[in-house]
Amino acid sequence: MSGTNVHGDLVLRARVRLLSHNERVLHGEEGLWVYRTLFAVTPHVYAYRLALVLREAAEGPRVAGLPQAREALLAEARAAAARIPADAPAYQRRMWEYAVADLRLTEQQVGRAGQ
Repeated sequence: MSGTNVHGDLVLRARVRLLSHNERVLHGEEGLWVYRTLFAVTPHVYAYRLALVLREAAEGPRVAGLPQAREALLAEARAAAARIPADAPAYQRRMWEYAVADLRLTEQQVGRAGQ
């Protein structure tokens, strides 16, 4: 079996999973693998959704005590957000600005709670 078939099978599985999902965005671990897979073949289409679920993962409890893992997720989110097309809706193009503002607010709230 060639690597191309394996990759094609993963892409097909990801597309089928996405098509069977009734919500606008697939979240969580499943959303991460689906959007990472589809971003690899059509980045301009899945950049926004990948950046969104990566940001959610960075804010989640799984990486709360792991600053390096959190930073890696945020770096991947920034890289994905950079691939959002210029003709995308404004809320998608400005997604990273909103994400940074949200993260700063969350960090301030966590900082106050720890005092």
